[in-house]
Amino acid sequence: MHTRRNTFGLFGGALASAASPAWAANKPLPDKLALYARARGAANGARAMHWYTGTYWGKRTLDTAVALFKVNGFSFNKIETQPDGSLVQNMIEVGFWCDPATNQPVDKWINPMNGLPCTPRHYKTPQTVRFDANGRAKRPPNAPEGMAYDAWITDPVESGDTVWIGETILVKSITPPGTNADPLENRVPITTMTSLVNYAMQRKDIDAPASAFLPSTMAFQSASNWYPWMRMGQELGQTMFQLTGRKVRSMEEVPPGLVRLIDERHPGWLKDPGV
Repeated sequence: MHTRRNTFGLFGGALASAASPAWAANKPLPDKLALYARARGAANGARAMHWYTGTYWGKRTLDTAVALFKVNGFSFNKIETQPDGSLVQNMIEVGFWCDPATNQPVDKWINPMNGLPCTPRHYKTPQTVRFDANGRAKRPPNAPEGMAYDAWITDPVESGDTVWIGETILVKSITPPGTNADPLENRVPITTMTSLVNYAMQRKDIDAPASAFLPSTMAFQSASNWYPWMRMGQELGQTMFQLTGRKVRSMEEVPPGLVRLIDERHPGWLKDPGV
């Protein structure tokens, strides 16, 4: 498989040894499942915490994209290594559609793409992904009939003292005709989703004991259908998340405004997230 990592290798070992510290050249990286688990999760299957922020875009098929919201969110991730070398990843996150100017949650909204009033539905979403020992995830057992699903952990990329590893998820399904009372909340019957996330780490942190906290930053992009509440009806187009974030040791590292908002909208969840 051709990856960015082996592309760097084409330029020869001399360049790598000149640009990288000696320990980067001499000590191999952990296998990709172990590295992914440390980048996204916490030691010994404990819960890891991440916060993120960014922009949510909308795009009609033949139009340029429009920035719709600032997004602020927080997640708990728990990744456990199984006896056969596979991983089980359980995640739950909350996120808020916010005004880019005020950074406050938007509960009533005029969609700039069609001028219609809408009620944004802030999200609280669980996810479970099971990766086999090769880093590939099969279609979930409770997935709708006929749904196409593919997911995998990407090969790590190393340059200088920085290492990246990611996750790709691709989904396509045919959904029953919508039955919402508002016909504009009934979308086209084909749903697609592309989810692309990368975690960046420093090599010195990777080389620390596996029991130590491994700092990582996140870059996330996705493309999917309109949310029903956007009232785009049968129009063709897509929405896109563009997010950055990082793993944190404690809630003290999370922006205080986001912590207050989570406590207001989801009382008690930060203490008992269900993961």
